[in-house]
Amino acid sequence: MTGPAFVEYGGLASVPGPFLCSDARIYFFALRADPGLLADLCTRVLVDPVHTTSYTPLGEFVLLSFGSMTVRSLSTELSQEFGTAYADMGSSTERHAAFWIPTAAGHRADHAALIDRIALFVPAMWVDNPVSLVGGREIYGIAKQWGRPDITFGDRPSCSLDVFGGTFGRDATSGYHRLFDLTPGDAPHLGLAVQEVVIEAGRLAGDALHELLRGTVTLPDESLFREAVAAVAHRQLRQVAARQFRTPAGDGTVATGVELVELTSTFRSVRANLLRRSFRFDLSSLPSHPLGRTLGLATQTVPFGLEVTAEFELAGP
Repeated sequence: MTGPAFVEYGGLASVPGPFLCSDARIYFFALRADPGLLADLCTRVLVDPVHTTSYTPLGEFVLLSFGSMTVRSLSTELSQEFGTAYADMGSSTERHAAFWIPTAAGHRADHAALIDRIALFVPAMWVDNPVSLVGGREIYGIAKQWGRPDITFGDRPSCSLDVFGGTFGRDATSGYHRLFDLTPGDAPHLGLAVQEVVIEAGRLAGDALHELLRGTVTLPDESLFREAVAAVAHRQLRQVAARQFRTPAGDGTVATGVELVELTSTFRSVRANLLRRSFRFDLSSLPSHPLGRTLGLATQTVPFGLEVTAEFELAGP
């Protein structure tokens, strides 16, 4: 890659990638959301400057994830500020909580919607590692914020997330507030758990699968199937982010143009374990983090969860 070198000063704030994420232990839960709000958010945020690609939510759900991992840079570039290669700076551990929207990236041709690939969009992620926060936003445009996830690991995982914000008003003061709690419920009968998984999986497929089966959505040269097969064969997962920053113009009321960044996670190892119990997701009404208004999320019961342990590399285009 060519371009001006990044000027470091004032202490370590971020490091370049690609990144190795090891000892990852992450839990996933599918939450019911509002498909109309998800579509509106993707249309508003994931704007391709050349208008060749659009991102459409798949189904009517978002994925909640939380967990921990150890992260280190794989960049062999030498830091001029610290006189050390970034790959030799060591690693750091971070905890996170995030929401993910599965999308179909595609284009239109001859009045038909063509699906090219699947990409996950993160509308919000909270981390407790400042280097991860700055680097994730500056380099890739991932919507990382500062947060304090309190996570319990095991076959009865739980997560309480405190975020920085609060209510609005001239006399209001920002601080830490509880955004959500996810707590385990009772373990159902094994047969009932399997039945719930099948029913939930079918529901989560939603209208997107029905459109494919009815032939309403055209697959150009079976590219979507090839993409799915390649993802499994190469153990890869795509992600899309919208990179944008406020500028000094108008004291921040003017922004840089939106740059869509597609990332790839390549798994060196991955293992999944189905959590055969129900969970309770309790969402607080917090004006600074309006997940109900933007995603259509509400307090609800989740029939099952998934525990994933993995090691993977995260890299940009």
